[in-house]
Formats: sequence, structure tokens, C-alpha cells
Amino acid sequence: MAKEPTITEPSYISYVQEVPHDHNDWTELQKVAFRIAFIYFGLFSIPLDLGFYQMLINMDYAHLNYRHLTEIVAFFNPQFINVFSESGFFGPASYINLPFVLLIALLGGFIWTKLDKNRKEYRSLYYWLRVMARYRVAYAGIGWGYKKLFVMQMPTQNEGLWNTELIDFFAKRLYWEVISVSPSYEVFLGFAEFIGGFLLLFRRTTGIGAAITFVVFGNIAISNHAYDIGEQVPSAGMAMLSVFILWYDIPGIWSLIVKEQDSRIVHFYPELKAKWQKYTKRFIKYAFNFVFVFLFFVFEVYAYTHNDFYKIPNTPGLPKSRGYYEVSEFKLNNKTLPYSPFDSVRWQDVTFEDWSSMSFKVANRPQHIEMFAAGSYPGNEEVYDGKWRIDWRGDVRRYGKPHKRKKRADSIRDINVTWELSGISGRIWYYYKADTINHVLYLQNKNKSDRAQKQVLHYSRPNANRIILQGTNEFKDSIYVVLDKSDKKYPLLQRRKGDSEQ
Repeated sequence: MAKEPTITEPSYISYVQEVPHDHNDWTELQKVAFRIAFIYFGLFSIPLDLGFYQMLINMDYAHLNYRHLTEIVAFFNPQFINVFSESGFFGPASYINLPFVLLIALLGGFIWTKLDKNRKEYRSLYYWLRVMARYRVAYAGIGWGYKKLFVMQMPTQNEGLWNTELIDFFAKRLYWEVISVSPSYEVFLGFAEFIGGFLLLFRRTTGIGAAITFVVFGNIAISNHAYDIGEQVPSAGMAMLSVFILWYDIPGIWSLIVKEQDSRIVHFYPELKAKWQKYTKRFIKYAFNFVFVFLFFVFEVYAYTHNDFYKIPNTPGLPKSRGYYEVSEFKLNNKTLPYSPFDSVRWQDVTFEDWSSMSFKVANRPQHIEMFAAGSYPGNEEVYDGKWRIDWRGDVRRYGKPHKRKKRADSIRDINVTWELSGISGRIWYYYKADTINHVLYLQNKNKSDRAQKQVLHYSRPNANRIILQGTNEFKDSIYVVLDKSDKKYPLLQRRKGDSEQ
């Protein structure tokens, strides 16, 4: 009687293998390439700006919050050279520090080669370099992912924004508002940043995490170029580090997916023999993850539930005043001014927000355009002269002069939150402090170039839809303004309301 054949399972092939020891020698080319890469990518993995460390020293740790942690994880790439030109801020010249750092790496690699000729391999250093790059990209992705997950980076629109003409928007502000009109899409983008960074924290998911962060940060860099946002270099740096992290796995992935062949990716993990080394490594790992993942999340939740959005003022405005108001009557020094779309003095319309901000529209009044990402835009005194500015301290424009960053009162904070007027023109924005007992509004221009402009206006509310302002304007003239709330409909809000009802 014939014996039936035995069916066996195919042998299992491990695609990722941990190898604690592997002493195969490297070629001379591999060693030289690694020395250059170690210096280059190492410089992009640690903060080099002197201002960054001054910021850490002067940080108000007693009132630590999510904004502080964001400043830590979002430090810029090496930036020793600034080119004051349009290309230097938004175009190819903004990448001038990449070849500059490469030159440093080439020189360092040459010296290293001369001093270390007998070294056979650098597997341990390669491992630690990938660790530095992993955590650099991971915490950046997690930090900025939180901003979008909690709908902070692109907050919802306000009354003043809805009543600003499209021609008065800068390209970067249009991009931000395109994202903000769909909070669910913003949350999706935040999840992509967060999950990519989170996966980089673990050895077994490093490859997929690096692939995700490369796509996410690469897309952000392209968007920054398309809309002149000015943050393309840090984003491109994160994408570059993601490629470096993924580089080790690419041959195995290519063989498996493209060639459809069995593949094995061998990872080297150095063995720490001394107990103090193991405990130190674990302590640093868990401490950093606790601060920049868990504690960061707690701070974000607290801020979200306590109305502490870094782009929106905290102080509540006049109760039940939010809305768009038509200027029914306007008197200047007791003289009635009729409506004119070309008048630079008479207000055309007024908006009040949920917070302590008021804006009005006038014609042809020059004003400096505020930019939220000030470090990536020329300041008032900076012109496009095309000159190179080199500073060994790094990005002094971003951090400025060191100072103790203590918790500020809401009034001081709110006047410096200029998101409402960033990247747009056409409206004049004021922060106000309301004396609800004597019915007085103390107003100050929110534009940093016009902070000296102040108004003191008494207010009365004959009915729920009318506000009467009377007092002294920013030019020391007496004004009398009658505001009537408009029942203006916004198609975007109507669409959202219809969607929620369905």
C-alpha cells in the first residue's frame, strides 16, 4: 500500500532580524561615506542655535505649557546664513545652509578619515545616529500633530475674516483658511503627523513611521513653497532625516515588494553590558517620552478645555456682541460723514468677536502687514538687499534677545496674539479692555507697528442689535458711531448647519 505524501508548511523567513554582534569589515568607501553622513545628519538632529539654549535657560518652568514644549521640539535646522531676498525667504536660496553644513561635513569627514584609518566599521555609531534622527523627527511630528488634532494650528474663521475681501489675503493665509474650513481634514493631517512620529519611537515600526513622516513633511515643504509660507526648510529637513532613517531598509523593501523575492533586513543593536548604561538609556528614553508625548498631550487637553488657543485671544469680549455691524451714522468732531468707499477716516463696517477684539474697515489707510511666522519673513527694518548675513550663533532672528519667559497677564498676551490680522490687510484690528461698570472701551491697535494708536470710547446698547460708541479715536478726534448688527448670512456656516441637521 502506497504511503501518502506528507504536506509540510513552508519554512518561515524572518524579514527583520536583530543582530547584537556583526563584525564584518566595511569598505573604505562605506567608512568615508558614513563619516560624512554622521556629521551631516548629526548636525540636523540636534539644536545648534545659541538662542535655543538661552530659551531653555530662561523658560518659565513653573508655568510650563504646551507652547513651551512646541518651541522645544520645533527648533529649526542649522541656520548660520540668511539671504535677504525673496528667494532667500521663500525660494531656493532659503536652502543655503544645507550645502554649507555639507561642506562642514566633508571637511570633518576628511579630518576624521586621517585620524581614524584603522577603524574597521561604525555599526554602533550608525545605530546611535539613527536613534538621534528618529527621536528628532518623532517629537517634531508628535508636537505639530497635536496642534492639528486639537484644531489649533488652523483655528476656525472669525467675523473679521469673513468680511475681508479675497484680494486682501496673502497666499499663505489662503492656504491656512482652506485647511481651517474643514476641521476634520485638519484633524486627519494632524493624525498623519502624530502617527508617523509615534511609530518612530519603536524599533519594529521605525520603517513605516519614517515612510509616513517623509510623505507628510515632504508635502508640507511643497505647500510652503506654493503658498510662500516660509517654513519649507525645517519641513524639508524633517523629510530628509526621514529618508536617512528609512535608507537602511530600502534595499530589503525593494527586493520584497518590487522584485517579489524573499528578503531579510538585518538590524544591529549594540549590547550594553554595564547596568548603569542600561538604566541610563531607559531613564532618558522614558523621561523624554513622558514629557514630549504624555505630558504634551495633557497640556494640549488642558489648553483645549480651558480656551487657551495660541492663535486666539483668551479674554472674553462684550457679552452677546459678536457679529458684523453696519455703520449707520458716523460723526467726526460733531460733523456727520456720509458713507464713502474711499474714505480713510469714516468706518465702513465693524466686527466684534467672541474675544476682546474689534475691527473696522476703512479705505486707503497704509499699515504694515503682520506675519505670524515672523522668523521666516523680513521684519520692518529688513529689506530685500540680496546680502548674505552670517552669524555663528545661528538663527538670531527667530529667538531674538534672551529674556525670562514668565507667564503674562491675559491682557498682555491677547494684544500680542496677532493671528486675526496676520497675512491679511483691509481691516484695522484693536484689542480692547471693557469697563462694564462705566461702559467704557479702552482700545489699542494690535498691529505691532501701530501700538501707539489708542482709543477711549464710551458705549451704550439701546437694544440687542445696536451699539453706540462715543469718545476719542486714535487721532485725538472726537467720534460718534452708531452700529447696527447685520443679519448677514455666511454660506459656509449655512452649509455646516445644514450638514449637522442632516
